[in-house]
Amino acid sequence: MRWRRAALAILLLLPGAAASAQSLVEPVQPGTSKVAKPRLDFAVTVLHASPEPGGIDEGAQRFDRLLRPSLRYESLRVVKVKQRHVKLNEIERVSLPTGEDFRFRPIDAGDRGVLVAVDWRKTARGDFRLPRGKPLILGGQPYEKGQLVVILEAE
Repeated sequence: MRWRRAALAILLLLPGAAASAQSLVEPVQPGTSKVAKPRLDFAVTVLHASPEPGGIDEGAQRFDRLLRPSLRYESLRVVKVKQRHVKLNEIERVSLPTGEDFRFRPIDAGDRGVLVAVDWRKTARGDFRLPRGKPLILGGQPYEKGQLVVILEAE
Protein backbone atom coordinates (compact mmCIF):
# COMPACT_ATOMS: atom_id res chain seq x y z
CA MET A 1 0.00 0.00 0.00
CA ARG A 2 2.83 2.42 0.84
CA TRP A 3 4.54 1.98 -2.54
CA ARG A 4 1.37 3.13 -4.32
CA ARG A 5 1.35 6.37 -2.34
CA ALA A 6 5.07 6.85 -3.01
CA ALA A 7 4.63 6.17 -6.73
CA LEU A 8 1.76 8.66 -6.95
CA ALA A 9 3.78 11.25 -5.02
CA ILE A 10 6.76 10.79 -7.35
CA LEU A 11 4.53 11.06 -10.41
CA LEU A 12 3.08 14.32 -9.15
CA LEU A 13 6.55 15.71 -8.50
CA LEU A 14 7.80 15.11 -12.04
CA PRO A 15 7.81 18.25 -14.22
CA GLY A 16 4.72 18.38 -16.42
CA ALA A 17 3.30 15.22 -14.89
CA ALA A 18 0.84 16.98 -12.63
CA ALA A 19 -1.48 18.03 -15.46
CA SER A 20 -1.55 14.59 -17.06
CA ALA A 21 -1.87 12.85 -13.68
CA GLN A 22 -4.89 14.96 -12.73
CA SER A 23 -6.80 13.83 -15.80
CA LEU A 24 -6.10 10.17 -15.02
CA VAL A 25 -6.83 10.14 -11.30
CA GLU A 26 -10.23 9.76 -9.73
CA PRO A 27 -10.92 12.30 -7.00
CA VAL A 28 -10.54 10.98 -3.46
CA GLN A 29 -13.52 11.52 -1.20
CA PRO A 30 -12.71 13.81 1.74
CA GLY A 31 -12.23 11.93 4.98
CA THR A 32 -11.18 8.65 3.34
CA SER A 33 -7.74 7.11 3.32
CA LYS A 34 -8.11 5.54 -0.11
CA VAL A 35 -5.36 6.19 -2.62
CA ALA A 36 -6.74 7.41 -5.92
CA LYS A 37 -6.49 4.89 -8.76
CA PRO A 38 -5.85 6.03 -12.31
CA ARG A 39 -8.88 5.96 -14.61
CA LEU A 40 -8.28 4.91 -18.18
CA ASP A 41 -10.54 5.18 -21.18
CA PHE A 42 -10.36 2.60 -23.94
CA ALA A 43 -12.04 2.07 -27.27
CA VAL A 44 -12.52 -1.51 -28.44
CA THR A 45 -13.48 -1.95 -32.09
CA VAL A 46 -14.39 -5.36 -33.46
CA LEU A 47 -14.17 -5.71 -37.24
CA HIS A 48 -15.02 -8.50 -39.65
CA ALA A 49 -12.62 -8.87 -42.58
CA SER A 50 -13.92 -11.10 -45.34
CA PRO A 51 -12.85 -12.27 -48.81
CA GLU A 52 -16.49 -11.82 -49.90
CA PRO A 53 -17.30 -8.61 -51.83
CA GLY A 54 -19.02 -5.92 -49.81
CA GLY A 55 -16.80 -2.88 -49.59
CA ILE A 56 -15.52 -1.02 -46.57
CA ASP A 57 -17.89 0.28 -43.87
CA GLU A 58 -17.66 4.00 -43.25
CA GLY A 59 -16.63 3.31 -39.65
CA ALA A 60 -13.91 0.89 -40.79
CA GLN A 61 -12.21 3.21 -43.29
CA ARG A 62 -9.73 4.49 -40.72
CA PHE A 63 -8.61 0.93 -39.97
CA ASP A 64 -8.58 -0.11 -43.63
CA ARG A 65 -5.44 1.99 -44.14
CA LEU A 66 -3.74 0.15 -41.26
CA LEU A 67 -4.89 -3.37 -42.16
CA ARG A 68 -4.61 -3.37 -45.95
CA PRO A 69 -0.82 -3.93 -46.13
CA SER A 70 -0.91 -7.02 -43.88
CA LEU A 71 -4.32 -8.63 -44.36
CA ARG A 72 -6.20 -9.75 -47.47
CA TYR A 73 -9.90 -8.97 -47.61
CA GLU A 74 -12.56 -7.63 -49.98
CA SER A 75 -14.90 -6.30 -47.31
CA LEU A 76 -14.36 -4.82 -43.90
CA ARG A 77 -17.25 -4.04 -41.59
CA VAL A 78 -17.63 -2.84 -38.03
CA VAL A 79 -19.24 -5.48 -35.83
CA LYS A 80 -19.06 -3.64 -32.52
CA VAL A 81 -17.56 -0.52 -30.94
CA LYS A 82 -17.34 -0.22 -27.17
CA GLN A 83 -16.07 2.63 -25.04
CA ARG A 84 -14.79 1.39 -21.70
CA HIS A 85 -13.75 3.24 -18.57
CA VAL A 86 -11.41 0.91 -16.66
CA LYS A 87 -9.36 1.22 -13.47
CA LEU A 88 -5.85 -0.17 -13.13
CA ASN A 89 -5.85 -3.94 -12.55
CA GLU A 90 -9.56 -4.19 -13.36
CA ILE A 91 -10.44 -6.86 -15.91
CA GLU A 92 -12.73 -5.66 -18.69
CA ARG A 93 -14.62 -8.04 -20.98
CA VAL A 94 -16.05 -7.39 -24.41
CA SER A 95 -18.24 -10.16 -25.80
CA LEU A 96 -17.53 -11.20 -29.37
CA PRO A 97 -19.99 -12.61 -31.91
CA THR A 98 -18.20 -15.98 -31.65
CA GLY A 99 -19.50 -16.32 -28.09
CA GLU A 100 -16.07 -15.76 -26.57
CA ASP A 101 -14.82 -12.75 -24.66
CA PHE A 102 -11.96 -10.41 -25.44
CA ARG A 103 -10.47 -9.53 -22.06
CA PHE A 104 -7.99 -6.86 -21.13
CA ARG A 105 -6.55 -5.44 -17.92
CA PRO A 106 -4.56 -2.21 -17.66
CA ILE A 107 -1.46 -2.88 -15.57
CA ASP A 108 0.34 0.45 -15.62
CA ALA A 109 -0.11 3.93 -17.08
CA GLY A 110 2.61 6.46 -17.74
CA ASP A 111 4.10 8.89 -20.23
CA ARG A 112 4.98 6.05 -22.62
CA GLY A 113 1.40 4.81 -22.73
CA VAL A 114 -0.63 2.13 -21.01
CA LEU A 115 0.65 -1.38 -20.31
CA VAL A 116 -2.24 -3.77 -20.90
CA ALA A 117 -2.58 -7.52 -20.36
CA VAL A 118 -4.68 -9.04 -23.15
CA ASP A 119 -6.39 -12.42 -23.20
CA TRP A 120 -8.26 -13.43 -26.34
CA ARG A 121 -8.59 -17.18 -26.07
CA LYS A 122 -6.73 -19.15 -28.75
CA THR A 123 -5.81 -15.92 -30.55
CA ALA A 124 -3.70 -13.52 -28.48
CA ARG A 125 -2.31 -13.46 -24.97
CA GLY A 126 0.32 -11.18 -23.56
CA ASP A 127 1.24 -7.77 -22.24
CA PHE A 128 1.29 -4.88 -24.69
CA ARG A 129 2.26 -1.23 -24.31
CA LEU A 130 -0.31 1.05 -25.95
CA PRO A 131 1.00 4.54 -26.67
CA ARG A 132 -1.96 6.93 -26.65
CA GLY A 133 -3.36 7.36 -30.13
CA LYS A 134 -1.71 4.20 -31.51
CA PRO A 135 -4.01 1.19 -31.78
CA LEU A 136 -3.16 -2.40 -30.91
CA ILE A 137 -4.46 -4.56 -33.75
CA LEU A 138 -5.19 -8.22 -33.05
CA GLY A 139 -6.78 -10.56 -35.54
CA GLY A 140 -7.09 -14.00 -36.92
CA GLN A 141 -10.05 -15.67 -35.26
CA PRO A 142 -12.27 -17.26 -37.96
CA TYR A 143 -15.79 -15.89 -38.24
CA GLU A 144 -18.41 -16.10 -41.04
CA LYS A 145 -16.07 -16.94 -43.97
CA GLY A 146 -13.59 -14.34 -42.81
CA GLN A 147 -11.91 -13.33 -39.60
CA LEU A 148 -12.43 -11.05 -36.63
CA VAL A 149 -10.05 -8.20 -35.94
CA VAL A 150 -10.04 -6.54 -32.53
CA ILE A 151 -8.55 -3.07 -32.17
CA LEU A 152 -7.76 -1.76 -28.69
CA GLU A 153 -6.96 1.93 -28.20
CA ALA A 154 -6.07 3.88 -25.07
CA GLU A 155 -7.67 7.32 -25.26
